[in-house]
Amino acid sequence: MTRNQTQNQTSELLKEYAKHPTVELRNKIVEDNLYIVDILIRKYLGKGVDYEDLYQVGAIGLVSAVERFDPSKGYEFRSFATPTILGEIKKYFRDKEWSLKVPRRMKEIAGKVQETKEKLTAKLGRVPDVQEIAEATGFSHEQIIQAMESAKAYGTYSLDSASNSSSDEEAEANALEQYIGFEDSGFEKVEMSEIINNVLSSLSDTYRYIFKQRFLLNKSQAEIAKHLGVSQMTVSRSEKAIIERFKKELNRH
Repeated sequence: MTRNQTQNQTSELLKEYAKHPTVELRNKIVEDNLYIVDILIRKYLGKGVDYEDLYQVGAIGLVSAVERFDPSKGYEFRSFATPTILGEIKKYFRDKEWSLKVPRRMKEIAGKVQETKEKLTAKLGRVPDVQEIAEATGFSHEQIIQAMESAKAYGTYSLDSASNSSSDEEAEANALEQYIGFEDSGFEKVEMSEIINNVLSSLSDTYRYIFKQRFLLNKSQAEIAKHLGVSQMTVSRSEKAIIERFKKELNRH
């Protein structure tokens, strides 16, 4: 069977799977598309990991892609599956590197710092500074900075840094992850872009301005409030409303 024939058969099987999601049908689709895994893992060989290990990791990503694929959205399955598989591979490397190279105590500090950062962000309506995190955790500035740098170095995008994003959509998606939880939800870029576009198209000009200034340019609420001629409380409420819009859209998917 040629590659095109395989893709056509996969398309039909995915439509059937969407109606009747059986394990047998899922496994058939996975088997027919394992060539995608074989192609994608080649660039990661030679990094101290066996081919078979990477193949198994990639296959897990492929299974996830099959289970989450929605034919009604009009995506090509290969385009949808690729970032899902790569995401699984990157997660594997991240976990492996984090486990081997970061001391246990530093992992504990990093976890506490991240938890405190999220709580303070919700409480203050902005990202807290190092001093505020230090006061809340009892850790020194040096410990906090070192923990944050370690977590960043072995983060989800350590193999393909988000700071090198080539499009505004990727930049928006990366910026939103820390506020809305995309990274933990398992959503891939193609779905993030759809969610972002849906929400942005429903926002007023003022809300869109706040979104870009706050989440993409990392401007403070005070700076935005001054520019708009409103109170900081108004900006804070608007920010929370925007985040809720994204959460509702996320829950719809």
